[in-house]
Amino acid sequence: MNAAQIHLVVATLLVTVTFAAGFTLPGGFESDHDSPHKGMAILVKKPAFCAFVVTDAIAFVCSAGAVFSYFVMAANHRPTTKEELRVLVNIYRVATILQFLSMSAVVIAFVTGLYATLSHSVSLATSVCAIGCLSFIIYVLVFHLIYKGLTGETTNQ
Repeated sequence: MNAAQIHLVVATLLVTVTFAAGFTLPGGFESDHDSPHKGMAILVKKPAFCAFVVTDAIAFVCSAGAVFSYFVMAANHRPTTKEELRVLVNIYRVATILQFLSMSAVVIAFVTGLYATLSHSVSLATSVCAIGCLSFIIYVLVFHLIYKGLTGETTNQ
């Protein structure tokens, strides 16, 4: 339950950030009073911008689902049977998966949002994408090291 409380804070922050990003879109909005597209996103026709919007929505929905799951856990925080404990553990697993998906989608949204706004500088935009991709490799390596440490797994040489 202590881990779930920490995860709830993280999931709530992700919901807040992804919600705000949905309204403060990269590139801003069309503000020309004479334009028929006034109020529309400026970068709406760029594929990277579309990827940003989709991944931001995925991150929002997954983190909101995680928050909901943690609330369900909090409502049943004192299981009295093995079955209740099993259900609680399964809810925690679902929430953790949703939170992992949300964090992954946030990284992709960040990268695609920057790429959309930096597309005039190909080298800078490509660097941002490379850093985003590299971050996933680092996450997997760190997770693997932590998992090995928790399980006591050793490599045979």
